[in-house]
Amino acid sequence: MLERVQVFTLGCVRSVVTEKNLRRAVEEMGLDIEIEASADPKVHEKEDLTEFPAVKINGELKVDGSFTSVEEFKEILSEYL
Repeated sequence: MLERVQVFTLGCVRSVVTEKNLRRAVEEMGLDIEIEASADPKVHEKEDLTEFPAVKINGELKVDGSFTSVEEFKEILSEYL
């Protein structure tokens, strides 16, 4: 079950595009879930993140420093449906 989606960025191009891809995948899949986004280094530290962009789904780290396409996000998200 898909309960929580978090994206952590640093504002770099890779982070911005990855967040957009995540939002597009959620929209295209018709999912009714809020994406929590953070670019705050204090939040990153609390979440023990060192690579960006990072995406957690239900608290599980699914993306760690890599670019992720819309299709890849759809595959990741579908694991929770």
